[in-house]
Order: sequence, then C-alpha cells, then structure tokens
Amino acid sequence: MIEHSEAWHRAMRRRRRNRFGLIAFAFLVIVLCLITFKHTGKMTNSNAMSVTPQSSTVKIPDAVKTALQAAASARHPDLLRKFPYPFKAMLAISSDIDMTTLGEFEEYHRFLNTKEQTPYGQGLGLDIGDSSWLYIANDTKEKVDKEGHTIDYSMSYFQGIDPNKLKDAKKIVHYFKVGWIDSLHTFGDFSRNDHSIKFTRALAVAAWNAMNQSGFKPEVWINHGSETNVQNFGIYNSHNLFKYQQGDNPKSPYYHTDLTLKNGIRYVWDSMGENQFSWDDPLFPIHLRDGQKVWGFHRYTNERTKGKINWTWETQFISRQLTKTRLDQLVQEDKYSIVTQHLGKGNTGFPFTPEGVKTLNLLKSYNDDGKILVARTSRLLDYARSQKHVHYSLVQLNGKTYININTIDDQVLGSSIPSIDEVRGLTFYVNDPSSTYLFLNMNPINADDIQCNPRDEKGRKSIEIKWFKPDYTDYTKAE
Repeated sequence: MIEHSEAWHRAMRRRRRNRFGLIAFAFLVIVLCLITFKHTGKMTNSNAMSVTPQSSTVKIPDAVKTALQAAASARHPDLLRKFPYPFKAMLAISSDIDMTTLGEFEEYHRFLNTKEQTPYGQGLGLDIGDSSWLYIANDTKEKVDKEGHTIDYSMSYFQGIDPNKLKDAKKIVHYFKVGWIDSLHTFGDFSRNDHSIKFTRALAVAAWNAMNQSGFKPEVWINHGSETNVQNFGIYNSHNLFKYQQGDNPKSPYYHTDLTLKNGIRYVWDSMGENQFSWDDPLFPIHLRDGQKVWGFHRYTNERTKGKINWTWETQFISRQLTKTRLDQLVQEDKYSIVTQHLGKGNTGFPFTPEGVKTLNLLKSYNDDGKILVARTSRLLDYARSQKHVHYSLVQLNGKTYININTIDDQVLGSSIPSIDEVRGLTFYVNDPSSTYLFLNMNPINADDIQCNPRDEKGRKSIEIKWFKPDYTDYTKAE
C-alpha cells in the first residue's frame, strides 16, 4: 500500500474543495438561468428568461479567478450586442428647462413618467429626464405660464442670482434623486436683452458648494442661450458666433470648468444645432482650452429646408420630430437618437396638443414592443460609453464561459472600475447563456441582475446585465 505525505493529502483536499465550489457555482447559475420570466401584458423583455436572487456569499473558484486574471483584458466588440435585448435602438428626449414653472414641470412629467390617470389620458410610463437651472438673470418681459407670471417665477434652485436665497432647491434635489432631472442647463438663464453680463465665477463656486451639500450632482451639461451666457463652453471659436464662450478659458473671469468637471460633469452639449436625427455613436471628444477633456454629445435640434434652419425643439413640433418613418429607420439602422425639446416653454399650460399626445403614444409603443429603448439622457450616454469602451476578460473552462468586466477605459475619462449601474444593459453574445457566468471586478453579479436571452434577429443567444427596472412612481406625491 502506497502511503502519501501529509502535504499530498492537503493538496488533494484543496482540489476537492475547488472542484466542489466550481460545480456548486455552475449548478446554481444554470438553475437560475432556466427560470422563465412570467408576466401579464406586454413587456419589453417578454421573450427573455429571468433569474432569481443569488447568494452574495458565492465565491469565485480559485481556478476560474486564476484563469480570468491571466486572460487579456480587451474590448471584444464582436461579442457585444449593440443594445439591450430585445431592443434595436435607443432614444432620449433631452429637455431644456427654459421658462418652465415648477407646476408645469410636475404636470407634464406626471403624464410622461407615471402610469397615473391624468386629464390627458393615462400616463405613458416612459423614462424621460429633464434639466434644471440654479440662477435666473433673464430680463425678458415674456410671461411663462397661463397665470401670467414673469420669468423670475420659473423653476430655479436660487431666487434670481442670490445664492443665499433658496427658491425651488428642495424640489429640484428631490426630482434629481428620483430621476426626473438628470441634466444641468448650465448654471442658469443669463440671457439678457440689454446685453449685460451677469454671470460670475463666484456664482459658479456658490452653486457647486450648494450642490455638493445637497447631493444634486448631474453628469450632463447643456449649454444655453445667447452670447451673454458666457458660462457656456465646448465649441469656442474666435471667428464665429461661439467666440463668446468663456467657461473653459482659464484667463477669463468667467472660467469654471476646473470646478465643473471635477464635480462630476461628464457629458456636454456644446451649443451646436444639428439636423441629423440618429447616430451610430452619440459621443465625441471635446478638448477644452484649459487642457481638460470631456465627452460631447449630439442632439437633434432642427430641420434644414432649402438652406433655412427650422427649429423643431418645442412641443408643438414634436410630431414633426418623432415620425413613424424616423422611428422605423432608427430601428432598422441600430442607432441612437437624442431629441431636443423645451417641454415647459410656453404659457398655455399642458404643453402637448392632441396630435403631440398621439405621437408620444406612438413612441411608447416602440418602447413597449421592444424596438426602441426610451431612456433618460444620462442613462443613454452612460450606456453608449460603456458599450463602446468596456474592457473585459473571457475564459472557457470545462465547457463553461466566464466573463469578468474589468474597466471602462476611454480616451476622455480614462480607466475606471464601473459600478453596476454603469454596465446595466450590456449584453454578451454567448453559445449557451445558462452556462455563462458574469463577474464585475472579480465579484459575482447578483443573479437578479442577470438575464438570459433567446436567439435574437441575428440568431444569436445572449446573457445580459439587466437594464434599469421601470419606475412609474408619481413623485409629485412623494418626497
């Protein structure tokens, strides 16, 4: 009889433990991926398979971890589906908050975002975000609502340009935290008929101090207005109409991008109007005058007819923006669209005509049928960045596939380990979703965040980190 050393016995016990852990882990994920998602009515992922919560104590077997660590971290774009299953396109409505009162904001978002009964029909239940101002220095005499209020009644964080007097700050923070606001329409409305400059760096400093204290930290910046809005930045050119932009000029008294980017702004609309409705990639790099870089993004703002620009970014023209032909083409071409609007501009009350309501219901049908994923602007931009720049490792062991998401690595923001929300929607083409396991920074992704998908229009199966769960809460009633 052959006797083995104690070291040999310890090695064999370790092998058995690793083998048992791998088998148990594989069995658990296979069972979870085979549970069919049941529901009633239409659902955008109705053909998908759902999973139930996985224990957070599950440990990656040593053999798998070693193999993943040894594998090259790369993009593997051929293994990534363009959009979350089953969608073929993604669309955001990006709204500038011009001349919008708090009451108007709440009325139209209750219709757009909830499924409550409203005077205009049942709410649409779409994920549509909005923008906000901190200051208002506009000297217009226009009325902003049907009650005849003037511009200073518009929704803003502070009263006028006094950072010591709060106005709608509590509501703005509330709607930011629940997702109805996700963008900053610069620091405020500094458009002036008298052409005077009211913006100062001190106002920017006070704004960021207040936002940091309250947790109001949007990552999307949208330029605003005329040449008195010197806080704008992103497309400065000394030879054209954008020569007024001073926000990124370190030599200017209106400089602020050292603060603005440091405090979380990732994406910037640079004031350039565009008549292109869809893009394969909505992002492009912007090099600022202070040496920093930030992501720019495209927005559809206008049509061009016989050389003339027709701005379609107000609600009475939404039926011209969102036509069936355009939506069908968006689906056919697998592209993104960011549609610019001014949802609260005007003084007639509810902003949509009956034709506009019909158009929005058409958009809802494309979302509900799994064709176009309607998402708030920040989510669309985060997804576009992650989908294009995710780096992950992939290994196959014993007939199983293991994928570890390592970083989001791009030429603008650099390399970082993403949060689960930054990778939601990422969908990996695999031969057998039920024997594929997803990790984030070497940590198992909870099974309730994973979805196994059947074959799509390309005949390929996939496994997905679930998109955000729909939220139809009427936040006008909850704070």
